[in-house]
Amino acid sequence: MNQEFMSFVVGGLTGVLTGLGALAVYYAATQQNRLTATTVAADWLRDLRAWASEAVDVLAEASYLCQRDDTASALQEQNRILRCRYNLRGLIDRGRFFLPNEHEKEYGDHKPEAYKGYRHLALDALVAAEQILSGKANLFSFPDRKSALIGVQREFVSIMQAILDPRSMNKAIAVSIRRVCDDRKKDSSLGGLLPDPNKVPEGAESLLFAASCRFDESI
Repeated sequence: MNQEFMSFVVGGLTGVLTGLGALAVYYAATQQNRLTATTVAADWLRDLRAWASEAVDVLAEASYLCQRDDTASALQEQNRILRCRYNLRGLIDRGRFFLPNEHEKEYGDHKPEAYKGYRHLALDALVAAEQILSGKANLFSFPDRKSALIGVQREFVSIMQAILDPRSMNKAIAVSIRRVCDDRKKDSSLGGLLPDPNKVPEGAESLLFAASCRFDESI
């Protein structure tokens, strides 16, 4: 085996090893990027869920403060309604950090950057709630502000549920639980985390009745 052939073989092996090293570095970087992206997505979803949960709390409080007959409220209740209004205004603008306006190049050139375009549907629900509380909203078929706020809250929850997709999240969590808990692999619903295909929820009244049957009057 002459010197030139040996040099050729060594050079070839060096090239192969260099290529493998580059591939290993690329694979490691790709995995790291995936982990980073997963972490960013998880943090974003957590923060969005916290924001939406706070909005639901404010909407629920506002609906309970409004009377069915819409008569004048006590001064304390009026102050609490005012607090709900400014909380909603804050939530609306904080929501722009997660759900920015859409079609920003088509509308609102005269507005500040964050307000150009059209609001996200989720923010529209909060704006509608604030307008209901201010007395400026057209209630359409709703008989009173309380009913309108309950309706708007349900719309908001439905919009946010579609974004957060808790059903898919629960399925992913179930997969992780089964991987680390061998004794739960045969539990199709994981104790109720996932829907039981053989059981339909019985409702609040049935649950209340079952709880009453187990109630210990000596407590």
